[in-house]
Amino acid sequence: MSWNMIGSMMLVAVAQIGLAAGGRADTTWLCCVNSAVSVDEDGTIGPPELGERERPTFFRVNAATKELTLVAPQSRRGEVTKLDMAHECEGSWVFSGMENGRGVNLIITEEGRMTLSVVGDGVIWSVFGHALSEEVSAGPELAETAAVDQAATETAAVDQAATETAAIDQALPDAASE
Repeated sequence: MSWNMIGSMMLVAVAQIGLAAGGRADTTWLCCVNSAVSVDEDGTIGPPELGERERPTFFRVNAATKELTLVAPQSRRGEVTKLDMAHECEGSWVFSGMENGRGVNLIITEEGRMTLSVVGDGVIWSVFGHALSEEVSAGPELAETAAVDQAATETAAVDQAATETAAIDQALPDAASE
């Protein structure tokens, strides 16, 4: 087996691993809150009690960094909740974490439904809304262009490596004859 063939096989394997690693682990969603309800241990149902703070209306969730970042309202923009777990299961993403002694759980379905629960001592907040993958929100044309650009870059890298491997193959017989 020639060095060229071995080098090409290794490059194909590396390219496939790179494509697999570039999967959905870096997915980010923009979420909007449609409704929120609070239930206290005594059965009281109403809007979540946030004190003087405004209720979040939009937030971004990043699977790679495991962060939930408030986007709106302006007074809350940039507040970050670190999540401990991000797990994809059967097309849905499940996130879980803790903040200020409260459990935070979030589910985003592949259809774009979003459910968030915040569980504290004697109270649970249920939040419902929608999520749009930022890959989709960039527009299918941009997402397709980015995928084509990435494939072209990877193909160029494989071609360059094949050229370098061919040069090594040519140099080895010349070195052996000297």
